[in-house]
Formats: sequence, C-alpha cells, structure tokens
Amino acid sequence: MARRRRSLHFVPGGNERMLARALTLAADGLILEETIAARPDGYVVPKPGSAADIREIVRILDRLEQHHGIQNGVTRLTLIATETPEGLLNIREIASATPRTVAISWGVEDLGAAMGLGRVRDAEGRYLDIPRYARVMCSVVASATGVEAIDTVFTDIADLDGLRRECEEGVAMGFTGKISIHPNQIPVINEVFTPPKEAVDEARQLVALFEEHAGRGVYAFTFKGQMVDAPHLARAKKLVARAGGE
Repeated sequence: MARRRRSLHFVPGGNERMLARALTLAADGLILEETIAARPDGYVVPKPGSAADIREIVRILDRLEQHHGIQNGVTRLTLIATETPEGLLNIREIASATPRTVAISWGVEDLGAAMGLGRVRDAEGRYLDIPRYARVMCSVVASATGVEAIDTVFTDIADLDGLRRECEEGVAMGFTGKISIHPNQIPVINEVFTPPKEAVDEARQLVALFEEHAGRGVYAFTFKGQMVDAPHLARAKKLVARAGGE
C-alpha cells in the first residue's frame, strides 16, 4: 500500500512530552528531529536553493545508507521548495533533482521574510500575489514531475474553519495533503484530504470501464450522461491513487 501524506505534523524535537504525545496522533506522518540510524521513512528538506543542494543531500544519504546497511534509495525526501526566492525560481529543477523525492511543499513565512514582505494575506485572509504564485507553482511542478504536492502550514491554530477552507482550496488546486503545527488541525486535514467514498467508487468504476472499452479500441464513451475521454481517465486514476488502500 502506498504511504499516504494527507497530514504531516511538525513536532518539536527537544520536548519529550510532545514527542510522546505525537505518537498517539492520527497524522499520516510526523516531522521529527531524527537520524538515519533509526531508519526514518525520509527527511523534510527546508530552504533548498537549487538542484545542487538536493544532490549534495543525496550524496550524504548514499554514504549513510551504505554505512548503516540500509537499501540504497529507500530514504525519501519531502522538499519545502519555495522558502527562498532562489528556490522559488528553481522549483522545477529542485523537484526533479533525485528520484528520492516523493513530495514537495512550499513555504510562505520564510519566503516573506526573505523578500521583506509586510504581509502575505489580504484583509479577507486570501494569499497575496507572491505567496499565491508560490502555491500555484508548487502544485503545477509537483504534477509535472510526478510527486505529491503538500500544502503549507496554516498558522492561525484557533481558526479551524479557516483551516478547513484552505484545505478545501488546496484539494481543488491538486494538493494531496497539508503540514500541520497543532494536534487539533490533524482531524480537519485528514477529513478534507480523504476523497469521499462515493467519488472513489465512481472513479474506480470509470477506470474499469475505460479498460473494458480500450479492449475494443474505444477510447471515448458516455458515462452517466457525459462524454468521457483521456482527461477524465487521468483524473479518475489520480483520485483512486489519493484514496490509497481505502
């Protein structure tokens, strides 16, 4: 079963109480201070500026995996690819620098600080142009390079309604998960980024019908009153993949 990354939860590495509590949470993944000896699934890489930064990390991982008797390449990377202006400009080459990369995310606070932005949202809470561009590029590049797009943190931890709206917008943009910074955010994130069962069942039905029609040399047909062809098949397959083993 493919690992799901709906919710990736930041945990302070120096707080034993928070570390212990994190192990009881429903997050799909925990972002800890960890070492290769413990055989983590992967590492989150902050602030890459270019593909060269990623390749240097890969060289280090190659040596460490060999030293610890770990199969080469199994330690994966999630890249926070837009925390610097240079990283935003180079996001595609960063995302495609190594097959170890399974997901990319984007950062708004560090990017805003690096550029001296006074604020990153308007009065209604919507992202302004530069962070919106970073968010869009993260989704587009993830799709172009075949990795997952993970949405950035929502910092107003008390505003769960705002978090839900941002998650729903993220789903509409092609994101498959979101980074959390408070345990209360995890249930909302998991709920929104889990495709509805009815939609998944319909997508699986559509994939099966495409396979059946393709066997007869037919690649466009009517499904529930709508003409469907290759783009519909691609969307259905992505939805099924998002559903994982459910």
